Amino acid sequence: MNKKMKIFSRMLTIFFISVLFNSLAFAAYPDRSITLVVPFPPGGSTDVVARILANKATALLGQKVVVENRPGAGTVIGSKLVAKAAPDGYTLLMGNTSFTVNASLLKDLPYDTVKDFTPIAFIASTPGAFLAQAQKPYKTFKEFVDYTRAHPGTVVYSSAGIGSWPHLSMEMLADTVGLKMLHVPYQGTGPAKADLIAGRVDVKIEGYVTSKDMVQDGRLNVLAVTGAKRAPYLPNVPTVAELGYPEYESIYWLGILGPAGMPADVVATLEKVMLDICKDPDFVKEMVDRDVDVEGQSAQGLRIEMDKQIAKWKKVIEQGNVQAQ
Repeated sequence: MNKKMKIFSRMLTIFFISVLFNSLAFAAYPDRSITLVVPFPPGGSTDVVARILANKATALLGQKVVVENRPGAGTVIGSKLVAKAAPDGYTLLMGNTSFTVNASLLKDLPYDTVKDFTPIAFIASTPGAFLAQAQKPYKTFKEFVDYTRAHPGTVVYSSAGIGSWPHLSMEMLADTVGLKMLHVPYQGTGPAKADLIAGRVDVKIEGYVTSKDMVQDGRLNVLAVTGAKRAPYLPNVPTVAELGYPEYESIYWLGILGPAGMPADVVATLEKVMLDICKDPDFVKEMVDRDVDVEGQSAQGLRIEMDKQIAKWKKVIEQGNVQAQ
């Protein structure tokens, strides 16, 4: 090969390497907008957290993260959409407690809760507040337990529906403490809480943020919180665990998942971004202002939490013979 041919061959090689490099750089993740599916209607606490998270992720990723609300069927519609999406990191799910409850509550899920999803990060959680109507004859959790044991089957609790987190949290409490109560399910949190305030039902478990105003104006009392530790926004309210039932814990969790089979480098990119957001003081403050605890745990941490939640709610559902409506 003469000198001119060698030079031409070298130039051609450099050209193709450059084209390959540029194409790889162009295809680096992410190169377009990302959809974060929220399996609830707009405006709820899960949706609000998702939108704050999406705005922060947009800034860090350099591509728009768009929240898409896909409510229905107890979060199944939105979860199915993500399970069946291409595993390329452009369709993600805001996972939550309902997601892990459904693994046992619903018999014909169109996806496998474990096998069809990739955990990315455990973002946040919040305990439940055990609420009592202010005029009831119990002002502490112990007084409530003593009263309920003395009047078995007469204390009524409300929930947002059969199989909801508040319902199952109360089922677990009744089993743990050894109480007999009546359950009245409602179509949503609003009417369930309205009847609690009016005194037509006696007690309820739900997130404190949705009842803060009613507690502060004296219409409701918080007798306990359901997490493993005291809530920073209710420092004087004991946990159920510290009141003599150490095995009891119920939290509402939020985490990011994608479809199964996502490339490891894409998962690593998203995981890092989510963990960086969880360290952002502005994000932490926004969560604290909404009575939400930032978890900031890795993909492995989310997997561990999901496995724990699936096992916990399976036991509650089976022991209580809870049937989805």
